Amino acid sequence: MTMLEILSEFPIIMQVCIFCIGACIGSFLNVCIFRIPNGQSIVKPPSHCKCGKLIKFYDNIPIFSWFILRGKARCCKSKISFRYPLVESLTAVLFLLLWLSFTPAVAFAYMIFVCIMIFCTFVDIDTMTLPDIVTIGGTILGILVSLSIPSLHDVDSTNTLPLLAHLKSMGISIVAVMLASGFLYWFRLLAECILKREAMGEGDVILLGCIGSFCGWKGALFALFGGSVLGCFIILPIVLIKQFVSKQNNSAQIEIPFGPWLALGAVVYIFMAEYVNVYISNFISIFE
Repeated sequence: MTMLEILSEFPIIMQVCIFCIGACIGSFLNVCIFRIPNGQSIVKPPSHCKCGKLIKFYDNIPIFSWFILRGKARCCKSKISFRYPLVESLTAVLFLLLWLSFTPAVAFAYMIFVCIMIFCTFVDIDTMTLPDIVTIGGTILGILVSLSIPSLHDVDSTNTLPLLAHLKSMGISIVAVMLASGFLYWFRLLAECILKREAMGEGDVILLGCIGSFCGWKGALFALFGGSVLGCFIILPIVLIKQFVSKQNNSAQIEIPFGPWLALGAVVYIFMAEYVNVYISNFISIFE
């Protein structure tokens, strides 16, 4: 029995593999989230503790090591942030859900996309910035992935020439990038004129273009408005409390990163695209 036959006979094996791969990639994302904004190499030096000692391989097992060590480094007993197993678990779970929800090719494309969204979310929370190398690079990668996988944009390659299907998918991706980033750019300028201060960073504009390259213009639209609504429900109570405290202490005005909500809306869209697209189509038909 070949490996493919084994996997088809026992799908749970493949699911476990996908989960483990996701956890390992999540561990790598933790490295990227910390090092890339600081201009550090993601390759050298190897994983090490705050005290400088290299982390042993058995203390660097995704998800499990944090709980085995009870959140403390073995060498110096310094605290290890819970973010490490959180990012690893989040990546693993999303990888598994994508594998269960889509064809292998589309699932693979969305796995790349989810990694970009997770990275941007936590970097934006930490630094209030979004590195161009990831947002612009992610946009280009999204266009290339769209060229390679037409089904990502629901382009049927069975009833037309394969080359035309690939080019059409890439065209959809490029148009979505232009519409999404262009719309948010002008929205940003308008908001700045009204509020008399910067409403959002240029990184958010590029990030929405990146979302459009993978999810199309409808996905970018939902990420912008749906993500904002979801963000309001989650963050508004916290912001109100912090705003009250800052006024009591005469603190500076609170700044809220917008990238995480765009990413949240985009990931939600991936799993609800069928329903969201029907709603958007019905809404557009009202004006026809």
